[in-house]
Order: sequence, then structure tokens, then C-alpha cells
Amino acid sequence: MSRVASAVSQQTSLTALMRRQQELVKTQEHVTSGKRILRASDDPAGAARAERALASQTRSEGLLRSLEASRHAMSQVESTVGDAVDLLQTARETVVQAGNGALGDSDRALLADRLQQVRGQLLTLANADDGTGQFVFGGPGRDRVPFGDTGSGVDYLGTAGQSEGLLSESLPLAVDGQALWLQSRTGNGVFETRRDVGTGSTAWIDAGQVRDPAALALQDGQRYELTFDDASRYSVHLVADDGSRTPFPDASSHTHPFASGAPIDALPGMRVRISGTVQPGDRFTVAPSSPELSVFDTLDRVIGALTTTPAQPADVGHLAELVNHGLRDLDQVLGNFHAVRARAGETLNRLDGVDARTQDRILADQDVRSRAEDLDMAQGISEFTTRQSAYQAALQSYSMARKVSLFDYISS
Repeated sequence: MSRVASAVSQQTSLTALMRRQQELVKTQEHVTSGKRILRASDDPAGAARAERALASQTRSEGLLRSLEASRHAMSQVESTVGDAVDLLQTARETVVQAGNGALGDSDRALLADRLQQVRGQLLTLANADDGTGQFVFGGPGRDRVPFGDTGSGVDYLGTAGQSEGLLSESLPLAVDGQALWLQSRTGNGVFETRRDVGTGSTAWIDAGQVRDPAALALQDGQRYELTFDDASRYSVHLVADDGSRTPFPDASSHTHPFASGAPIDALPGMRVRISGTVQPGDRFTVAPSSPELSVFDTLDRVIGALTTTPAQPADVGHLAELVNHGLRDLDQVLGNFHAVRARAGETLNRLDGVDARTQDRILADQDVRSRAEDLDMAQGISEFTTRQSAYQAALQSYSMARKVSLFDYISS
């Protein structure tokens, strides 16, 4: 019986010793790693909280990477559009100079050359890359040159539209280059004036203005035509999309007296001026504005007008109109560029706010993880010391018990 009792006692002591050793090793792992939870079994609820916090932190870190990409793209847009605005201001000043009637053909040719250089620089900016092989104004398809000069104008070769990151926040990665460079609104932004005159006429029409927004009555597909019956009177017709003409406002009162340069208020909510000497049959139209104005076409029209020698009075009127309309179109383009630049600046400000909130969210997630799984080092070291002492005591106890047997007494 004593042999059985001795074996059981030794096995029990050995089991207790191994348990103490396992507890000591486990505590040592926690202290060494600084973590309270190394396995989900250590604390299932705490492990779940830490896992959720880690997933949230990972999403936030992904958002920060997208934020940086968006910030880089919008910074490139803001900077490039700013450079384009400076060039357009130079072009506008040049067009203003071109309106000087005292200029000769050689002077206008020099101004045309200056505008041609500005056009070339603008095309370079339109095809600018962001330093990573992506084109600033390529839209969603940013890996190919967005604009091509065909000789008869500039075409958009990129992908229309604006791309954004696929996360919870709206993070623009590219602007719509086609809308910026080729789709400003024509005319004065509300309506567009045009001229159709005969040989010998010097009459031209200005860009016009809105005098009463509430009275505007001009729909897509419609236009107003001012047709001169003679040099002192004109009639007004409303022309529908199918070409049908209706006297405006009615058949009894659609003719009006004319004086060169005087304001014409015969159109609802609109005011235009026609200057120069008109001839019977001269026609001027007022149509709704449309998003079809290209900055390159605008410059091409002015350059073409400046390189045409005004040998006849009609050419002088045509030049005056093109200069006037060139200024009008450049102002519209500048307005579009200013709006895009402002939106890029607003986006950069918003990205700064998103960045700050995301950083705060990451810190909060890190705090949740820390509270869930990190070890209190003072408590951990204390527990390790306690378990180490317990293990040493168990080891000593086992060593002493192992020596006590009947054979020890017989041998003595």
C-alpha cells in the first residue's frame, strides 16, 4: 500500500508542478508581449472588442491613404487651374488691347502671336500629369493624354466625368476635364447673341445682359430674331425649334425703332445693344446659353479675327464683334475656371477636416484595443513574481517528497 501511496503522491505532486510551470510560462508570455489577451480563449468578450476596434482602425487607415491620394489630386488641380487662370487673364488683357481701333495689321498680328502662345501653354496645362503617370484632367481614365489638337480644334480624348474613392467619404480623385476646358456656358451664361449680316454692313451685337430675371422667357430650342426692315426699324420674332416664326409680342407691335448703340429692351427680361450701320435684311439672334464653350475655340476665333485684315467696313464690324464676344467668352471661361478652383480649395479644406476626424477615430480605436487586450504591467509583473514563487515552492516540495520512501529508511 505504501508503494501505491508513494506513486500517487509523486504523480499528484508532479501534476501540480507541471500546472504551476504552465501558469508561470503563460504569465511570462503575457508580460513579455505586454498583452493581456494572446488567444481568444483568454477573454472571448475582450478579444471580440479588440477585433472590432482593429477592423475599424484598418478601415480608417485605408481612408487615410485614399485621403492622401485625393489631397494630391486636388492640389494638382488647384495649382494647375491657378496657372491656367493667370494665362487666361493675360489672354483677356491681350484681347482688350486688340479692341484698340488705332492698331495696324502688324500690331494685331503680334497680339495674335501672343494669344497663340497662350493657347499652346494652356494645352500643355490641360495635358499636365501629376508626377505619377496620371493626367490631372483625364477624368476616370487618367492614364492617357486627355486632349488632342486636331488642327481644326481640340478634342477630348479622356473619359468624361469625375472619379471618386470607393469609401464612405466622398473623395474626388479627378475632375471632369472636358467640362472644365471644353464646356463652359456660351454667351453671357444665360443667353447667347449672334450676328448674320450682309456685305457692307458694319453692325454687330454685344453679349447682352439680364435686366429682369423674373421676366426671362427663353426655353431650350427657342430663339428670338431681330430682323431689320430698314436702317431705322427692326421686327422681333420668336422662332421655335421646328423653325416656325411668331411675331413677338404680337403681330401689331413687333416692330421697333432703332438707334445704333442704344439699349434694346424689346426681349423679355433681356437687354442687348446693336452698334454700327445696319442694312435691310440684317439679322441678329438671341438663343439660350449652352455648355459648349471651349477655351481653345474661343482663342482660335479671336486669333482668326486678328489675323484677318479689315480691308472692308464690314470686316471692321466683324472684328469689333469678335473682340467683344471674345471678351465675353473669356469671362465665361474664367468664371468656370474660378468655380472649379474654388471647389478644389473647398475639397482640400474638407479633406483636412476628414483627416482630423479619421485620426481621432484611429486614436479612439487604439484606446479601445488597448483597454481590451493590453496588460497592466505592474499587475502582470506582480502576478509573474507570485507564480514564480509558487512554482519554486512546488518544485522544492516535489523534490523533497520524491526522496521520502520505505527504501530510504531500509538503506539507512
